[in-house]
Amino acid sequence: MSCPIYKRRYFQLIYITFILFFLMSAGCAIQRGKVVDPDTKDRVGSHKAGSEIYDPAAEMAVAGLLDQAALTPIEIQNNPDVLMQYSDTGIRKICFMGVENAGGEEMGDVRAYLTEVIRTKITQADQFEVIDSRLVTAGLRETGLRVDDLLLPDKRAKFAAALGDMDTPFDYILFAKITTATTRDNKDSQVKYGLTLELVDVHSGKSIRNTAELKKHYNKSVKAKFTGMF
Repeated sequence: MSCPIYKRRYFQLIYITFILFFLMSAGCAIQRGKVVDPDTKDRVGSHKAGSEIYDPAAEMAVAGLLDQAALTPIEIQNNPDVLMQYSDTGIRKICFMGVENAGGEEMGDVRAYLTEVIRTKITQADQFEVIDSRLVTAGLRETGLRVDDLLLPDKRAKFAAALGDMDTPFDYILFAKITTATTRDNKDSQVKYGLTLELVDVHSGKSIRNTAELKKHYNKSVKAKFTGMF
């Protein structure tokens, strides 16, 4: 007679244990952090690009651009409106305008991070130097110009003169742009990421461009996730 009672209590205990386990795993999850070695491989973002895309893109784009610029002599013009001068030490000064996001993904804090990565890559080159970003901001504020305005020769000369008055002459303006191209395959997709750098010589107005491209697969279907493992 007591056997059904014990069975009922047994199943009740299992049921209660299951409920408690579910509540602990669903509502009491604890996030933990871990300090890793700088050489640890970057994690790959599941929904959008991160440092696993932008770090190598910056490396390739900057290296290719500066290689071209180093082989292209600066054309100094006798223009009284341009108050900068090519350094006697051979160091070419770059005014970097930051990264424009023209892609389909929200970059968040990655945009500022990528800007600093590009700045660091440039300063590591022997022939080039980047002026302080705070001076760039001050120059734009002083002249009332937007970044896009600097594509126009007269606006560019006005901006250069303003920084010249701040004892910060420079030789180039650097523009950077992120673009994306998405290809969808049912639930899965591929995104091509492009980082384009354009270096404009403020003395001659001539420009040099270089683009680094990387692509990434995002798998949602079970089949794609399985085949992506091999």
